[in-house]
Amino acid sequence: MTSIYRPSIASLIDTKPGKSEAQLRADAARNEAEKSKRSKAEPVNVPLPRTLEWAFDLPRDVQPKELLRSFGRVANLLAANWNDAEATAACFAQLLVDTRGCRRGFPPDVVNELLALQTYYALSGRAPLK
Repeated sequence: MTSIYRPSIASLIDTKPGKSEAQLRADAARNEAEKSKRSKAEPVNVPLPRTLEWAFDLPRDVQPKELLRSFGRVANLLAANWNDAEATAACFAQLLVDTRGCRRGFPPDVVNELLALQTYYALSGRAPLK
């Protein structure tokens, strides 16, 4: 039974004379690879409404404006984990410590905001300051 979404190899052979079956199979595999590459979900890189609410509820001097502007998905991650001390501490550790040795890192403004957030989080009694 042939799929209504994908033509069979036989129909490709009939419509494109001159290509061998191996070439047609290679073309079909390449098309599938391109399709799956296009269809992979990417994390949203804009702050979600709940992230904006989280940031607005923070004191003005620790509100991560540049983080929200440039790295919305990172702000979304912090906001989602904010009430879980262990997860938030792990987030800060992953964001601020380069364990692979090859990352460029965040711009200085974003690093300063992350450090201010980490300090605020620790001083609020949610997590120990490291």
